[in-house]
Amino acid sequence: MIAENSRKKRAYGYVRVSTSEQAEHKTSLRQQEVDLRNYCDKQGIELTEIFVEPGLSGSDWKRPEFNRMMLLATGDDHPVDYVVAADMARLARDVELIVTTQGQLKRAGVKCLFAYQTFEESHFGMLHQLLTGWQDQDAIVKASMNTRRGLRGTAEEGFWPGGTVPLGYESRTVEIRGKKEKKKLFINVPEARLVRKIFDLAERGIDGTPMGGRAIAEYLNQHGYTRRGGKFHNSNIAGILSRPHYLGEFPGNKFDERGNLLPEDEWTMVQCPQLVSKEQFDRVAALRITRAPRNTAPRIVNGPTLLIGIAYCGMPTCGAGMTVATGGSGRYRYYKCNERTNRGASSCRCPNVRTDKLDPLVMNEVAQRIFDQENLETLLGHVLDTSDEARKRKQLELQQCEDRLAEARKRLSNLHDGIEVGTISARDPDVAHRIKERRAEIDSLNNIAKVLRQQLDRGPAKITPAAVRRFGEIVRHNLVHGDGDVRQQIARAFISRIRIGSKIEIEGDTAALEQGVAAVARSNGRLPTFDRKWCRLQDSNLWPHHYE
Repeated sequence: MIAENSRKKRAYGYVRVSTSEQAEHKTSLRQQEVDLRNYCDKQGIELTEIFVEPGLSGSDWKRPEFNRMMLLATGDDHPVDYVVAADMARLARDVELIVTTQGQLKRAGVKCLFAYQTFEESHFGMLHQLLTGWQDQDAIVKASMNTRRGLRGTAEEGFWPGGTVPLGYESRTVEIRGKKEKKKLFINVPEARLVRKIFDLAERGIDGTPMGGRAIAEYLNQHGYTRRGGKFHNSNIAGILSRPHYLGEFPGNKFDERGNLLPEDEWTMVQCPQLVSKEQFDRVAALRITRAPRNTAPRIVNGPTLLIGIAYCGMPTCGAGMTVATGGSGRYRYYKCNERTNRGASSCRCPNVRTDKLDPLVMNEVAQRIFDQENLETLLGHVLDTSDEARKRKQLELQQCEDRLAEARKRLSNLHDGIEVGTISARDPDVAHRIKERRAEIDSLNNIAKVLRQQLDRGPAKITPAAVRRFGEIVRHNLVHGDGDVRQQIARAFISRIRIGSKIEIEGDTAALEQGVAAVARSNGRLPTFDRKWCRLQDSNLWPHHYE
């Protein structure tokens, strides 16, 4: 049994199975959890948490639960003494990942234990672990190569290699070899009719006018059609209209045994029933190409869209972002609710608004109602003629902040000194909590000091009525008459959110106005570079405006 000191040792458990192992019914997650609990009970270890990773390979460096466990286990508060897994292959099947993981844990004072394997705590034990890791990695690489060879052989013999069966087909077993079933694709009659209908809608629509993917999805959803019980979306309609299977063959294998993509002339093609004629498939493909935004005239596609990123659906039950749609063969552009775009008109009643109508409306209203001199002086009344006083106040705040920061650093240093000389223990929960508090306090004070320094570094800027007047004149002129880039910069700097519905609501932040007028005061009346970083988090200084 592992020896105990003043308290019971603690551990995190980690259990994992890959997708292929799940399919083969190998050691289950539940069984691994049972074995880890039994192992820890016998060793006198408290298992504080088990991290569960289903369906991911041990060679994957981006496993969410594994990385979360490592982040916690190597934390400065030292929450555990061990990481426990069923065996090394559960933890990782990649030698580089094993070495990196073990190094991180060792530096944090955490050991790895395995319920099914035992390694000495010595140089030879480490060598044994590395050799075991190499064997695990070699096994998974060979298994992957064998799987790819098998898929290539299956495709070369004309069988279905597996995966999601495309809409319009079903897979049936046509041959059994030992325990393996060999399958081929056959027509699913109701689904095949639906696939042909989708191609007809794309080519001729309802009234002879071709329909795009979103329009097809909306039509099908409204008329009760489903994609094997699910809704249709623009993305899966696009997938159907480009799927090669419907021409009577598909690539059954694109990769060599090491996972490298082969040249197209080396792909293994598999025959299947044809659902759509080559002529119709090509006609639909041509229509989709001509409708693609990248092939529309640059003056239409690349024109400035001022409000994207700050425009949102104003309907009470929605609130989705607005996107841009085109109409009239690309002659018109509209702001359209993203929920309505993806799921169809029945999902949201937010009206479409033409960009050439809304953009100037918003810009003119903001120019006249916000950047009018009288309105600006009202909004900025609390900062007029107080610049010098405010600067002195900020300097005092910075000095107080730096004093508190020095004190917090000293207190944290004292805690570290106590741990180093052994008068206090880093594993003491109270000590760990105090260290976390001091670090959080230091981070917070550093952020406050950084903001104050940035404000002071901008230099003195006397915010007078004259400065406000110059600021308003410059912004009003550029909002109405400036080029697209400047108008877009101004919109994003001073407008926080625009809600579009039965009425238009515009919100902004007076903090951005304060920074803008100060920048103009320092620039002697020139147009400064507008920076969205000026905008603080929302507070009581929001200036909402509503336009019918």
